[in-house]
Amino acid sequence: MAILSRIRSVLPSATSVITKGAGLAALGIVAYDANYVGKIQSDLYASKKDAQSTAYYLNNSMYMPNMSKFTEKIKNWSLSWELDQTYKRFFNEGIGYIKGFTGSLVNAVVPFALGIGAFFGGKTVAKASTAGLAIYGAYKFVRNFFGIGTPNTLKID
Repeated sequence: MAILSRIRSVLPSATSVITKGAGLAALGIVAYDANYVGKIQSDLYASKKDAQSTAYYLNNSMYMPNMSKFTEKIKNWSLSWELDQTYKRFFNEGIGYIKGFTGSLVNAVVPFALGIGAFFGGKTVAKASTAGLAIYGAYKFVRNFFGIGTPNTLKID
């Protein structure tokens, strides 16, 4: 019996394992979604900035203030340089990723905060956060799976 009590004293309690596991799962899901949105926003933002920049340089190369052949060559060179560059896209992808990642974290602030509370909180905070995660998860499941509480935007008469 002494061996079992010593093993039990070393192992964490089942409540602690459940609360920490729920918190870790919530943080993992939020981080997974935020990473996905960040990758999507990264490409969208960089493509938008590339298109704006290319349109600017194309417009610049099409309109000449005078009939100078030298000015035409400079404008065409700047357009071809803009089309061949890659460093702007690299930085714009980083900016887009950060915008998408942080935007997703802001949208998922409730499960993020409850996950932090469940994983890092003390016993009482962890239990309350885990209960909140269970309620929030049930609400999201009912709303998204069954469609209860979502507006019907499809008007069929």
